Amino acid sequence: MNDTPQFKFVELNARRAMRGADAARVEVTEQGEGMTLRQYAAIKLKVPNSGTEWLDEMIRESLRDDFAADAMQGLIESGEADRILKESDLDWTQSIAWDSYTTAMSMLAARAKP
Repeated sequence: MNDTPQFKFVELNARRAMRGADAARVEVTEQGEGMTLRQYAAIKLKVPNSGTEWLDEMIRESLRDDFAADAMQGLIESGEADRILKESDLDWTQSIAWDSYTTAMSMLAARAKP
């Protein structure tokens, strides 16, 4: 049996957070229920360091998708989308999506370097 204390996220109070007070309330649960505080922090902070490989992979995928969405928005707003379209044989949506995910993967690789 795992002797690590387990925690259960109970509440997030935005008003308390705005005043600088503790915004999250967490309760200790019985062993084996809920998630560890480390897992909760990894999810909330989007840092793939939960100690659980499948959860870390989900966090990495979520980060990749977030980075790709940000890259796509930047490509479209900057006018780079027009250049990409002219250089690609793919249709517009495929071209932008491809470049966005390529950028996201590069961002993740750079993030992993010390």
